[in-house]
Parts: sequence; C-alpha cells; structure tokens
Amino acid sequence: MVADETHREAGLVNMQTDALTELDFYLPSMTLNDYLRDVVPSHPLLTSALEFGRPGADKALRVLTATTTEFDSDDTGRGDSYRKAQRDSSVRWTGIRQLLELASGVAEQPGIPLRQCTVLDVLGGDGTLARAVREQGGDLSDRIAILTGDLSGEMIERALGQGLPAVRQAADQLFLGDDTMDAALLAYGTHHIAPQDRLGAVAEALRVVRPGGRVVLHDFDTTSPMAGFFTDVVHPHTEAGHDYPHFTRSLIAELFAEAGTSARVIDLYDPLIVQASTQEDARRRMCDYVADMYGVRAYFDKLGDTDACWRLLEQRFAHEDYFASLPESVDYNPRPVVYPVGGGYAAEIPRSAIVAFAQKAV
Repeated sequence: MVADETHREAGLVNMQTDALTELDFYLPSMTLNDYLRDVVPSHPLLTSALEFGRPGADKALRVLTATTTEFDSDDTGRGDSYRKAQRDSSVRWTGIRQLLELASGVAEQPGIPLRQCTVLDVLGGDGTLARAVREQGGDLSDRIAILTGDLSGEMIERALGQGLPAVRQAADQLFLGDDTMDAALLAYGTHHIAPQDRLGAVAEALRVVRPGGRVVLHDFDTTSPMAGFFTDVVHPHTEAGHDYPHFTRSLIAELFAEAGTSARVIDLYDPLIVQASTQEDARRRMCDYVADMYGVRAYFDKLGDTDACWRLLEQRFAHEDYFASLPESVDYNPRPVVYPVGGGYAAEIPRSAIVAFAQKAV
C-alpha cells in the first residue's frame, strides 16, 4: 500500500513538471498545477486516490479543458437552475440512501452496522450526494466518505468551494489509481454518457474499486415515465435539449458482462419529495423544483399557475402501467400525491429507476 501511494504521489509531481504545465485552465479559476498545489493536499481522499500520471491522462486532460457542458451554467444549458434545485438535499434522499446502501453492501446485510466506505460519485455535479450524506445521512454521515467527480469544471469548483473533495474527470477516463475506492456510483445522469463511452465508464469504475468493492449504475428505463418526461417535456422545451438515450435492463446487464463481470439489475423507488406548511405550498414547491431541476422554467411559466403545472406532473408521472410491466410486483406510490407529514405537507412525485450493481472479483 505504501508503494502504491508513493507511486501515485510521484504521478502528481510528474504532472507538475511535464508538458501539462502549459495546460489551459483545469477549472474555471485554476490550472491543473494550482489544483495539485493548493487543493489536493487539503483532502486526504484526493491525495490517496489521484493518479494523473496514468497512461492517456495527458490527452484526456486536454480534451477535458476544451469541453463545455450543459451543466456549466444556464448560458450553456441548465447549470445554474440545476444547482438552485439541488440546494435542498432532502428531495432525492430516499433514492440516494438506497444507492449508498447498495454501494456499501449494507442493503444485502440488514442489521449489520455499515462499515466505513469510500465512494466515488462519478457524476457528482457540485456535490449533491456528498451534501445529502452530510445533511440527511444521520448514521451514514460519519461512515461514508464521498469523492465527487464530474465532467463540468464549474460543478467541481462549486463542490470544492463547499469544502468537498472533488476531481474534474470524464466518466470513461478517471484520474484515480487502481483499487483506490471501496465503491463507485454512476447515477443521476448516466444517460448523459455517450453510448460509445458507456462500456469504458463501467470498466473504469471497476478498475478504481478495490477487490470486493461495488459498482452501482442507476438510470431510468426507456419505457419509464421519467424517460418519457425527458423526451416529451425536457427535450423540446429547453435550450440545450435532452437528446440522450436511456437504458434498458438488458443493456445494463450487457455492459457489465462486456466489462468482465455479472451484475444484478433491480427496480428502485427514487421519488422527489418536498415539504411545506400547506398543501398548496407543497405543490408549488414541487413545481418550482421540477422547473429548475430540468431547466423547464420558461415552459412551466407558460402553462400558467401551480394547478396547471401540477396537472402536467400528474399526467407525466402516472406509473400504474409502468409498474404493471415490471418483472416483479412493487408496492410503490403510483401517482403524484400530497399528504400530511410532521405538522405540514409533503408533495411526492414517483420515479422508478433501474439499478445494476456488481462486485469486483477478489
């Protein structure tokens, strides 16, 4: 282990002395050397895991610094509005917690205390999952350490600004050493990975987890209401569009098989839940959240008031037919609903994801 860490540290030093010293800005306000000198030493998780000296890193970094994503800002897509929606880390906590339990293995060992686990959040944005663990996690908060990764330099800079360990990297070209993480999670945007790069992303996730570690992949089935919402609402009503193909159960299983391992594919209830003091405020908050989260604020404004937006959500997120088509029966909430909770009200939008998880061979 000491030899491995020494090798990785040498890789960091080499990156500072090689041709990449002339690299354009790695993040919006810092070069790679700035990041290595001023950021990495402050985060033990980065120091122990990063390996910029990997074969192909030079080319990958040059491609990365020339890349603009729709999540950089609202000028390039929906970055600002997306970050605004994610300020409330509780909205997706139901699904996030289940994914982290799968990644750590505790979901298959009920009653056994969760072990300390380092998790690479490959598509981590500005650190939504890391914040959710810190703010909502309770028993998880001191047992899971999350390393946030993302393609967007703006997202990573925002994560670092919150004191979170984070690295800008592409999903199919991770700047981490072999066997450096306990688990890797590809979630909340896996369909954004180009189809030709998805096998590489799964292979890279398997590479960086330790033997016995988990890789978890989350997305929405092509036939699901969530995928339909992206196609019928988000794509035609956002500036950047949303022309990203989703997954099927067979496709996910085939990706892991091609990467050299078998995966179990399950259905996972992953709702959006907001709380407010009144029923009307709960519906309004949910409409605002969806408008910002998916960049459809202008379209929702054209629909009119909260009632009109809520009717659209009731139409688009009706899950009765989808649930009936699943290979196993589920007892999930099938429609958008508002219900009393804790002296107030919660609005809940059902979403059902397909999730694959695999364990790296020991």
